[in-house]
Amino acid sequence: MTAVRGDQQPRPVKARRTRGQGCDESEQRRHPDVTALRQAVEAGRVTALYVFDPGPEGSLGDTKWIVEARTRGTLPFLVVQGVLMTNLSRAADFVVPGASYVEKEASYTNGRGQLQGTARAIPLPGDAIEDWQILVNIGRALGVPFEYASAAQVRADIAARFAGVNALRELPALAFNAPVEARHWLQASNPSERWKWDFLFQDVPPVKGELDLTSLPLPPGAIALKEVK
Repeated sequence: MTAVRGDQQPRPVKARRTRGQGCDESEQRRHPDVTALRQAVEAGRVTALYVFDPGPEGSLGDTKWIVEARTRGTLPFLVVQGVLMTNLSRAADFVVPGASYVEKEASYTNGRGQLQGTARAIPLPGDAIEDWQILVNIGRALGVPFEYASAAQVRADIAARFAGVNALRELPALAFNAPVEARHWLQASNPSERWKWDFLFQDVPPVKGELDLTSLPLPPGAIALKEVK
């Protein structure tokens, strides 16, 4: 989240991670402590709030206080960047449509600290664009230009800036699957069969259309019948 106080420039609010009773470390990672931000918003000390909600609904934890603050007018201006129509986005003055995890090339660090990549599975709907492009456009509008032209450049910069983090070392080398044109009807109807034709059945051409059943061998125990005229 990014908050603006008075006439100050936008600045990110860093979450404070604490380990409390009944809340383990993994839970704290999912829902970091935003008590200081909440107190500032509810006291009317925050002029504008920019919330990035990657989805699914509830992944940010409790956001009712943001909705209530905007409804009361305690929070004058709210922008939500997200992928779903939620109560939070309904309360926003502006909603910036982003890309869900199946609509973009993305990288994740799992619970074991291992880097994983996911390829785009479906196209972006409507006016939605990828998150890095949104931030580049907003930065340009605010007079803070970023020179990124692709997600690969963003990943490379992240790896360079966090060179001491082993989990991010292979980030620039991540490879993503790309759709390719089907070469015959079977690949077009069932893409999961592509690897079979590429590697297992290279000497067997795909067959579609009429088939001469007399050319097939009989199963064991079957008696061949001939038509009597």
